[in-house]
Amino acid sequence: MNKKVLLALASSAILLSQAAPAENYYVRNRPFTQVVKAGGEAMVGAEAFLRALGLNWTVDGNVVTLTDKPAANPPLKSGVLTYRYGSSEAQLEGSPRGGATYVSLRPLAKLANYSVATNPALGTVDVNKARMSTEEEKKQVNDQQAAWAALQKQKEEAWTKKAAELKEKREKAAEEEKGEEGKDSAEAGKETKEDTKGKGKGKKEDKKPEETASTQTPAAPEVKPEEKKEEKKPEEKKEASLDALPVSVTANSLNGQVTMNCEIRNVGNAASKGVSGTLVLTGPDQSGSVSNGGAPGSKVWYTKSISGPSIAPGASWTFTETWRHPSGNSMPIGNINASIKLNSTK
Repeated sequence: MNKKVLLALASSAILLSQAAPAENYYVRNRPFTQVVKAGGEAMVGAEAFLRALGLNWTVDGNVVTLTDKPAANPPLKSGVLTYRYGSSEAQLEGSPRGGATYVSLRPLAKLANYSVATNPALGTVDVNKARMSTEEEKKQVNDQQAAWAALQKQKEEAWTKKAAELKEKREKAAEEEKGEEGKDSAEAGKETKEDTKGKGKGKKEDKKPEETASTQTPAAPEVKPEEKKEEKKPEEKKEASLDALPVSVTANSLNGQVTMNCEIRNVGNAASKGVSGTLVLTGPDQSGSVSNGGAPGSKVWYTKSISGPSIAPGASWTFTETWRHPSGNSMPIGNINASIKLNSTK
């Protein structure tokens, strides 16, 4: 076996070792297998990748012009070529592998206005159309933010009103308790005064002539005044009352990151137990996004169990949670909401 054959076999072995990326690749939501890894960078078969994007091309010297219109689609050679799409261009070096020319995935996708989103948890890499928000989508986001602000204001007003009512109730109870104590003191003083007066009358009667048994009037039995039963006021029940305020959601369409600012408040009059519950994020599915012209629809994007500390009366526990949509900057834009479902409000 000559040296050329040995070198060819060695090259094939290296290619096969690199041609099995750990992730599953999807282009426009369809599996794409012509991917190899070289030095940790994903390389794609240029012709197959462009076809998967729905693009065609022409070649003039070392310039490859991409178009969405019918074209000749000649074979793409290896070496450094200038790829052009619209007013943008990029120089990419092609490497021959198994009869195809491979180029770097990310710069070619970016040139064609596509984003590459990696999801390590799912082991997937998605290539989807990158786009700017439409005016209708921006309006939806603004309307959503305005609705959240109104709901937040309503919650704050309700909380302020409830806090004022609790304060007034406590002050009234304290005044009534103070009044009862004053009344009891006054009645005790009155009884003491009457007892003293009764003793004085007894001394004055001693000066009268001694009555005989026949003329003596039998004394009426002493009637003790009925003791006033103290009425115990029922004590105000002290318990916690947890309230999950509306979650503030901020979606960044440039990178697909969703930030959720959360607050749980204790509006009761006793400390709560440790907080536990579930954070739920919902958003439009791909078919229901405005850009696709589909009917509005939503689905659960993300859920997470939450746990927090005990909350004192009138205090709050705040936290921030971030999550990135698998589609990155191709994340559907629309009605994105989050809510907290508490396991207990005590």
